[in-house]
Amino acid sequence: MIETLVLAAALAVDAAAAAAGLCAAGASARWLVAACASFALAQGGMSALGAWGGGWLTAHASAWDHWIAFVLLSVVGARMIRGGEPDEGAPTIGAAGLVALSVATSIDALAAGVSLPMLSVGVPVAVVVIAGVTLALSAVGAAAGKALGDAFGARVEAVGGVVLIALGVKIVVTHLIA
Repeated sequence: MIETLVLAAALAVDAAAAAAGLCAAGASARWLVAACASFALAQGGMSALGAWGGGWLTAHASAWDHWIAFVLLSVVGARMIRGGEPDEGAPTIGAAGLVALSVATSIDALAAGVSLPMLSVGVPVAVVVIAGVTLALSAVGAAAGKALGDAFGARVEAVGGVVLIALGVKIVVTHLIA
């Protein structure tokens, strides 16, 4: 179980950072819950796809997954830097941007999912643990981002956008080096 928790925490770091960046923009409590749930579902879902799609899916996706994540994170980050009119307490990225961000931050879970059948806890348990840890760490990140946004105002949304672009760059560099 410790292996599963460590894997889940490693996978959740990007989602937690993205949640912090999003929530720094002054999101409502409803939006915070939606963002955290979206990240958790994406991490769990991509892990399950990796586990059940096996090596074939990962082999085909690994050639371009990091570029997709980079583009999605950069587009969402640029939109946050540019700013806009929030809708009912939601950051300027909207629901479609949240889905794109959830997919972008969970692409690494697809590759990690291939190893899930080798864990002693079983794939369904591992997927639930990954989703649960992502939910918890995203909530912590979201709360931290919201506190920063409340303390420093609208400029923090631009900083959140830079964080998202930096996450995209990190993903590309990590994949190119590996």
